[in-house]
Amino acid sequence: MASRRELLDSLKPGMHLDKNFFLKIYGYDITRPGFADDVIRRLEILGCSKARDYYTCIVSEYNHKHDQEMKRVSEWYAKQDTDKKGVSESRKQQEAEQQRTKSQILTEKLQLLKRKKELLMQE
Repeated sequence: MASRRELLDSLKPGMHLDKNFFLKIYGYDITRPGFADDVIRRLEILGCSKARDYYTCIVSEYNHKHDQEMKRVSEWYAKQDTDKKGVSESRKQQEAEQQRTKSQILTEKLQLLKRKKELLMQE
């Protein structure tokens, strides 16, 4: 994997920007906040006016998938804990309702992001 400096130095006009490229930027941005903004500004200077939109869509999609996976893990973990402690049915129902509400919100968010991506691709 390229270092942050190598990634910045590799930016050139007309280069191919794919999902993995933006995920690398996101990864570096996690450990060094502001890195993504630096790269996106450079890409915009080099002529990629939609770099920020692509980055936002890809990171949102990644975060949605990550949240879904964490939800499955938390459900499994809660079930393990529930089975051991004999938690009441009302508490289980309450937790299930909260999970459904969160899931609906995340699904709506994903649909909006997909629509935004479609609109961006049409431009």
